[in-house]
Amino acid sequence: MRTNALLLAAAVVAGGSLLAQTTSKNIVGYVNKTVPKDQFVLIANPLNNGGNTVAEVIKISGDITLYHFGATGFTSSLTLGGEWIEGGDVVVAPGGGFFATASGADVKITFVGEVAVGKTVTIPAGLSIRSSALPQAGKLDALEYPVGDETVYQFSNGYIATDALGAWLGDAPTVGVAESFFVLNNGAQKTWTRSFSIN
Repeated sequence: MRTNALLLAAAVVAGGSLLAQTTSKNIVGYVNKTVPKDQFVLIANPLNNGGNTVAEVIKISGDITLYHFGATGFTSSLTLGGEWIEGGDVVVAPGGGFFATASGADVKITFVGEVAVGKTVTIPAGLSIRSSALPQAGKLDALEYPVGDETVYQFSNGYIATDALGAWLGDAPTVGVAESFFVLNNGAQKTWTRSFSIN
């Protein structure tokens, strides 16, 4: 009898601890992006990691320079031997973007972090660099981009421009994972909201 009571008590304790377990709704992963030697590419951080500073987000082993575009023009972040020597505290959150160029050899960037589920991207009036807040590739209309009166400029060995006047004039631009683009928004500030949930 005593043995049965002890086994029953152990089963209740074990069952109770199973009921108290919680599950995480985070999606974590990594994205690799290669920055070719002596070329400029527009890239983006596709994952949240800490405060999303350059030093937290971008892990590399080579020499690279990043150019961030803001209200006052460009600022830079610079590595030497894979260590950030300038601009490591610049924030590069998902939804933004920057130019990158490698010197000496191609450089592979590994972004590590969480998918930014529920993040919205503000697209101001005027010129800005933007990207999908989620690490997905595709045509901007399939990525729920709020098309208006604007021009999207992609950079790949020169600019590719796609215009829109409430709808794309031609095919919607196609973007890759961790790829950013310039937006010249001729209308009012707007918000790019992605519909995505974790089940």
